[in-house]
Amino acid sequence: MASSGARVLSVLLVSVMLLPHAHADSAVELDTIISLAPVDLGIEGAAVDPAGERVIVYGADSYMELLDASDPQIRIELVWNGEGDLHAGDFHPGGQTALIVGESGEVLRYARDDHSVTDAGGNLEFGNVDLRSVAWNPGGSWAYVGGSDGWLWRMRAAADGGAEVHLLEGRGGSDVTAIDCHGTQMLCVVTSVVDGIGVINRDHSIFWIGGTGYPWQDVFCPPDDTGQCVAVSDDRNVGIIDLDSEHPMTTELSIMQVTGTEGAFTGISGQYGDRSIISVTPFTLIEHDLSDNGTFPWLENSDVEDFDASIAGQRVVSSWSTDRDSGWILTDRGTLIQYHPPLQTVPGGVLGAWILIAIPAATALVVLTFTLSLSPTLQNMFTMRFGTSEERRLAKREARRKRGR
Repeated sequence: MASSGARVLSVLLVSVMLLPHAHADSAVELDTIISLAPVDLGIEGAAVDPAGERVIVYGADSYMELLDASDPQIRIELVWNGEGDLHAGDFHPGGQTALIVGESGEVLRYARDDHSVTDAGGNLEFGNVDLRSVAWNPGGSWAYVGGSDGWLWRMRAAADGGAEVHLLEGRGGSDVTAIDCHGTQMLCVVTSVVDGIGVINRDHSIFWIGGTGYPWQDVFCPPDDTGQCVAVSDDRNVGIIDLDSEHPMTTELSIMQVTGTEGAFTGISGQYGDRSIISVTPFTLIEHDLSDNGTFPWLENSDVEDFDASIAGQRVVSSWSTDRDSGWILTDRGTLIQYHPPLQTVPGGVLGAWILIAIPAATALVVLTFTLSLSPTLQNMFTMRFGTSEERRLAKREARRKRGR
């Protein structure tokens, strides 16, 4: 009789394992949508404060707004009367102020205490250069500002309320697309359209380390002790910069082509730890993991299409994390989309699901078989409930025989 119980449980186990399993190509799924305005805002990017609590969003016609990083529906409008487009921003390491730069040499200063925006000065030094990047050095004593045609400066507030600005020697001749600084290595990394990748040391000297001819678009230095930064070019190349704070001129650059994906790489943002997220056009996200030295699919355009076709056609300009594999994506139109891990995530995919189901079920099968072998009463009950007609007939005959004794 115990064999019939084991047989039935085996059938149930196989049936469960053969059930279809939902499988998504993306590592995360999209959720809440927030629109900053009913019109296209022409957003260029976002600056996240060091604590990861606040975000300044900026773009066309001097648009600026301060958002709560976890709940972007909590918003504060930042007022500035200018009309120029704003291209880049960065918070001071102390988190109390930020610089936002844009076209025609515009440099603005945001103050957290009263949410004011003021002219940071130095307009005469920057002239009409289209400023494309800005980053504070790790100590917060200077900010580096990069622009079109290779222009590169360091600046800080002056005693007279203006700005102290110095042109960096050894600059290149092509547009500076991004600057980011590494907190522990005390070095900053510069990317350009043609001149390659450069490293700025604490004495404000720049050393070009390679990557000439690649159209580098962005760079990100994780806030950890790995001593590495990641740069991306629009032709789907990823550059790993191994910083050397003692000998910056010997900093190594390794470049790899990412295959298996289409579109142009447009930017890179931090996700969690040494993981970063590469933005791709059309709307796709790719994860780069420094620990694994690998690049992996993260959010497929087809899944964005299935979620909302109108969003799939927008360009990702930035993203920020609120936790591991959770956060927000910002598009050029001013749309914010929340992402998080799939609610039904099972480690190991379908095979992992089978393992998680099969091991407990097999254990239950062994326990039940052993229990039935020790209890004729349970054997009879199980057979009468789940057995075949022949097994139930034999069980009834056995029961009558035992009662007649």
